[in-house]
Amino acid sequence: MLKRSNYAWTPEDEAKLKELAGQGVYLRNIALRLKRSESSIKKRSRELGIEVKRTPRSRFSFSKL
Repeated sequence: MLKRSNYAWTPEDEAKLKELAGQGVYLRNIALRLKRSESSIKKRSRELGIEVKRTPRSRFSFSKL
């Protein structure tokens, strides 16, 4: 996966972040679509006041083994 950690956020990137978050897309999927890290998405969404759905954790249990 291409990392864009050294690239500045463009207005288009911010618009796409707002659009995807508004559609209820999970954090991990937004990160993949924008080719950025999850922490980058979290930081920028906080700065813009956008609420992003956290990616649900799997419910794996060792007791069933």
